[in-house]
Amino acid sequence: MTNEISFFQNPDGTREEILEATFYALRQHGYADLTISKIGDEFGKSQSLIYHHYDNKDELLVDLLDYMLEQVENQVPLPNQSPEEYIEIIVDEIFGTSSNSDVEFSQAVIELRAQAAHDDDYNRLFRRSDDFIRKQIARVIRAGVDAGAFDVEDPSQTAALFHTVLVGIQAERITSDEETIDDVRAEFRRYVENYLLSE
Repeated sequence: MTNEISFFQNPDGTREEILEATFYALRQHGYADLTISKIGDEFGKSQSLIYHHYDNKDELLVDLLDYMLEQVENQVPLPNQSPEEYIEIIVDEIFGTSSNSDVEFSQAVIELRAQAAHDDDYNRLFRRSDDFIRKQIARVIRAGVDAGAFDVEDPSQTAALFHTVLVGIQAERITSDEETIDDVRAEFRRYVENYLLSE
C-alpha cells in the first residue's frame, strides 16, 4: 500500500540524512547485524554525529520507523480506481514479485516486529502501523460495500484478514519458496472472488 510513498528523495537536515543511512544499512545488514558503525559507513560523515543525536541503534531505529510511518500517513494516495480495481491492487501488493532489496527489507521489518514482544516503543509503533493499514483497507472495502461491489458484513474484519495475510507473506518470503507463495496467492484470490465480490 506504500509503493508510491517517497521516504528519502531529498533528505532535509542531519536527522533525515542519518535516518536515510539507517534505512539502507538496515536493508543491507538486517537488524541483528546492524551497528552504529555500519550506519556510519552508509552515512559518510562522522560517527560521533550519529551519537550526538542517538544513544544506540534501537533509539535510532524507533525514530526511523516513526518517521517512515509519518510519511505514509501524510502521503498515502486516495483511491482513484473502482473498489474492485483497488482491491486487486492491494492483493497484488501483498503477493507481488519482490526484488532482492524488497526481500531484504521485509526480513528486517520482521526482525523489528519481533522486538515489539519485549520493547514498548517498537510495540507502540507496530500497533500504530497495523491499525493504520487495516483502516485504509477497511475504507476501500466499505466503499465497495456501499457501491454494491463487495458483499461483506464487517469491512473491519475483512481488513484484518487482509492485513494478517500481508504480515504472514512478509514472513513466508524469508523462508518459503515461490511455489508456496503462489499457492497462498491462488487460494486468497479464490477467497476474494467467492466471498468478497458480490455476485
